[in-house]
Amino acid sequence: MKKTLLTIACTGLCCLMLSAQGKDTETLRFYADKMNFWIGATIQGKLFPDPEFQQTLGREFNSGVSFVLMNLTQPQKGQYNFGAMDRDIKYARAHNMKLFGQALVYRNEHSPDWLGFRNGGCNMSADQIDRVMKEHIQTVVRHGGDAYYGWEVVNESTLPQGNGCWSKVLGREQMITKAFQYAREASPDAMLLLNETFGRYGVDKNRVDDFFHMVESLKSHGAPIDAVGAEMHLEADKLRPEYLSEFQYFLDRARKAGVQAMVTEMDVYQGHPGSFPDAFAHQKEIFYNVAHACLKDTNCKGFTVWGLSDKGSWQPTWAGITDTKPLLFDESYQKKPAYYGILQALKEGR
Repeated sequence: MKKTLLTIACTGLCCLMLSAQGKDTETLRFYADKMNFWIGATIQGKLFPDPEFQQTLGREFNSGVSFVLMNLTQPQKGQYNFGAMDRDIKYARAHNMKLFGQALVYRNEHSPDWLGFRNGGCNMSADQIDRVMKEHIQTVVRHGGDAYYGWEVVNESTLPQGNGCWSKVLGREQMITKAFQYAREASPDAMLLLNETFGRYGVDKNRVDDFFHMVESLKSHGAPIDAVGAEMHLEADKLRPEYLSEFQYFLDRARKAGVQAMVTEMDVYQGHPGSFPDAFAHQKEIFYNVAHACLKDTNCKGFTVWGLSDKGSWQPTWAGITDTKPLLFDESYQKKPAYYGILQALKEGR
């Protein structure tokens, strides 16, 4: 009643402000915050100067993916560049968001030139690589401090190329265990996550099994893994009908392994022209189904879309899909049907 009286009594700018406040409750983060659920999107450096990008990100998401890849944060040996991290920290604090750092250890091509890994030359000894990894992880994590609620410590270890020289020289499980231990020493309270991809046409159960066999082994050897992440870069016109039960299988395996789960990277190629009567309604359904399954499992703690606006999608360069519109907002930051799929799942809650 008080809000109604205030609205009637005010005029002009006052009414506009109250109206805007009312609309702001119809956001993704409004419903996510009520459940202590992380709803996230990537902070893209190329798009960040755009005021609409910043406004949309801060309005809709309570988690921002902050890129902390080694080639970005330590381009020269012992010389750190924290410009992007500091930008993200300043923005997150101004918008009451938390950050998720991606990724502390990844592939050869994401390492700085001075390591010599990019050409496949793994010429450093195990002790040398171990010292470099420890110093780098702990410097970056300590710099991030409490602005970061979590860190993707290692990414995509079960692929054939694994983590390049890091795993080739140190051994995959030994490298991952040490990386997590170093991150834990630097940040005792942060969520430490191991991330993996399971295919673009669903969630390959064989890959899930291989991944969790590794997770269980790592934990038995002292790796402080708090959470696991599933990438969901899906192609609607090639998606297996059982994709949702496959995702549920991943969630079930996470619970049994004693780790939390997250959807860490999701986008959905809507399909080639003519694939569906309404491609974007179908895209909405896929986003809703995955988000709903995550939210209904109390062990699933967050959901992140891999980009904000269609104009910033990575799919054209990643998979050569030039007609892709895989995200929640169009090129003008207008909400697409997919946005309302996520919103519906969040409204339905746990």
